[in-house]
Order: sequence, then C-alpha cells, then structure tokens
Amino acid sequence: MSTTYIGNLTRDPEIKFTNNGNAVCSFAVAVTKKRGEEEYVSYFDCSAWGSLAENVTKTLKKGDRVVVFGTLTQDRFEKDGQKRSSVNLTVEAVGPDLRWATAVIDKGEFKAPVPKQTASTDPF
Repeated sequence: MSTTYIGNLTRDPEIKFTNNGNAVCSFAVAVTKKRGEEEYVSYFDCSAWGSLAENVTKTLKKGDRVVVFGTLTQDRFEKDGQKRSSVNLTVEAVGPDLRWATAVIDKGEFKAPVPKQTASTDPF
C-alpha cells in the first residue's frame, strides 16, 4: 500500500552502492501530528534507489522539510534477546515541501532504458 508523509529529515541522507553498482540512499523522516494540545511524532526509516537515491543525496540534508511517497514495510528482528520491529518506507518520490522552501528544478541528464534487441527473421 502506498502512502505519503510530510516531515523533516532527522539526518543527512547516506548513499551506498550495491555490488551491482545500484545506488541506495537511506534517510529518516520525523512526522509530527497534533491532537488537541498534544503532539505525536512518528519516525520512518526511508530508502530510495537508483537515480532517486543519487538526487536525494545531492539535494536534501538534515532538517529539510520534505514530502515523501512510497510503500511501507515492517521488518521484524531480534536484538539483545528482545523481539523488535522497524517500519521502512521504500520511496518512489520525494521532494522539498514548498511551503517552507523554494526549489530550482535541474532535470540533469536523463538516461532512457535501452530497448531489448530482437532477432530479425527478414533475410535481407
């Protein structure tokens, strides 16, 4: 299920590369909701892949207000003998919240996927 959150980056995005050379970026977003006089803060670990990962790392930093869209997953694990879980958002789109910032759009160089070659049956 896809979802959208608006919040602040809690740390600078970190980029790493897989053995295949694919970029993956991790960052966290704090989302604050108010109910009456009380505030509730939820934290989401986020991961972005490919060119999105590279652009996030180049563009955003700790404290930036962002809008993130993606799919939530919950990981369960055991640490120090205790069962724990974490929620991760696999990001499909992210950008600055323009209520709090301005942005300059730089489309950069787009790399279109290379179409698959098919064998021709034409003898000529």
